[in-house]
Amino acid sequence: MKYFSQHYPVITHISKPFRGGWGPGICRKDEFEREFPERAYYGELTLCIYDMQSMFNELYGTGEDFERLCQEFFSLFNAEEADWFGMCSESTRIGDKKLEDIDYGIQPSAICIWEETFSEEVQLYSIDPEEEFHIDMLKLMVKRCMWDVLFPGETLPGYTEPTSGDLSLLDYSVMK
Repeated sequence: MKYFSQHYPVITHISKPFRGGWGPGICRKDEFEREFPERAYYGELTLCIYDMQSMFNELYGTGEDFERLCQEFFSLFNAEEADWFGMCSESTRIGDKKLEDIDYGIQPSAICIWEETFSEEVQLYSIDPEEEFHIDMLKLMVKRCMWDVLFPGETLPGYTEPTSGDLSLLDYSVMK
């Protein structure tokens, strides 16, 4: 069986800062501004996004790497559900449906994002990250927090964002 990290090595590496329960809501702004006075703060996920950008720029800074990452995104967004489960599975094997530890995995971040973005439809803290896996939720997080930041203004073929919810909470495309 194939591992997610073998099929999507750059995405695997640069998604590490998102592992944990990070949502877009504004909190700890004072602490962030004291530590990073020169950086813009757009919500709780800001530091994770800056870390992701930094990792990419330091480790994959060439145009060839940028194209490779772009192809990984295209492949992932056109892949079967099994690949998305591999991104969040305990073993990282594609198709493995046993989710990572909720204190470490990327699934809790996706849940926070979904609950805050769709607060009219989903009650906060109503989704159990140990029990529920919601691919649309994960796709929205990856698209808004990774693709839009690394490829601002570019269309991601094969993906249509949800039309409900407050997607303005997830507009990180303005980050540099």
